[in-house]
Amino acid sequence: MNVAEEIPSLKPRWVILEGGEVLLRAQQLFEVINILRRSNVKVYLISNGMLLERHTARKLASLDVNLMISIDGADRASYESTRKGASFDRLRRSVAVAAEYGILDSCPVTVGKHNQRRIGELFRFVKEIGYTKVTFLGLKPCRDYREYALNDTEYEALFFSIIENQRLLNLDVYVDEPFFKPFLKEHDVRFSTDGENGIVVPELSRCIFGEYMFIEANGDVKPCTFAPVVVGNVGIRPLGEIWDDIQHSEFVGKITDPSNRASKCRECGYLHECGGCRSRAFALTGSWTAADPSCPLRGVRSCASSE
Repeated sequence: MNVAEEIPSLKPRWVILEGGEVLLRAQQLFEVINILRRSNVKVYLISNGMLLERHTARKLASLDVNLMISIDGADRASYESTRKGASFDRLRRSVAVAAEYGILDSCPVTVGKHNQRRIGELFRFVKEIGYTKVTFLGLKPCRDYREYALNDTEYEALFFSIIENQRLLNLDVYVDEPFFKPFLKEHDVRFSTDGENGIVVPELSRCIFGEYMFIEANGDVKPCTFAPVVVGNVGIRPLGEIWDDIQHSEFVGKITDPSNRASKCRECGYLHECGGCRSRAFALTGSWTAADPSCPLRGVRSCASSE
C-alpha cells in the first residue's frame, strides 16, 4: 500500500498490475487500484481470467480499469497445455463477462516456437470470443528461453502472418517488438499511430529499457521486466529515489546509448526508432550492447534503404 501511495508522485501515464494472477488477492488488489485511481492514474490489469466473476467485473468497471485476459492457444488442447490448470471454458466465459461490462481491452498473446505457426487460428479464435484488439508479444527471456525464442527468419514469417491475418479478419493489432515498426516501413505496410484501427504502432515503439520500472513481488525494482538487473528494493528505499537512480545510472545510460550498439545495429537506418530488445540481446549473446539476434531486418543493407 505504501508503494501504491508513492506511485502517483512519479506521474506515470499508466500502471500495469500483473502476476502471477492478480485476482488471487482481490481485496488487496482493489485497495491498490483505489489508491491509484484517486490520483487519476490509468490502470491496466493482466489476468488469466480464471477468477473473474460478475461482481469483480462490475467493480473494475466502476474504477475505469482496462482488463487484458491472456490467450496463448486457440483450442482447448493448446490453451490448457500452455496454461497448466486453466480451463478453456472458463476463459471463454470470462472474456464474455469482461466485454459485457465494457472493461475488455486488448488480448495479450505471447508468441514463441510453441505457437508461431498458429497465428491464423489465434486470430480467428480471439475474434470469435469477442475481442476487437490483439497484442502480440514476442517471448522474452525466461526459463528455457533459447528453446522457445524466435530467431530472425521466424520473426519475419510471424510478422507477415500477422499482417495477412489482420487484413483478412479486420482486428486491431499491436505488436510489442522494437523492430516491428521498421519492418512495416521496410515492406511498405500501412499502420496507424493514433490507435484508430488496423495495425497500430505507437510513436515510441523502440526498446524502453530504463524508461519504466518493473516491481517484483518481493519489492525488487528492475529497469526492464526481463532484465536480470535489480536497482533497488521498495522495502528498503523510497520508489522516487530508485527511479532517480535509474535515470542517472551509468550502467543504464551505456545500455541505452545507441552509439554503443554493435556495428550491425549502429549502422542501421532504423537504429534510433528500434535499437533491438536489450534484455533479449543479453540473454542470447551475453552482451548488453550486442545487436538483437532476433531482428528480421537482414542487417545493414536492408535497413539502410530507409534513409
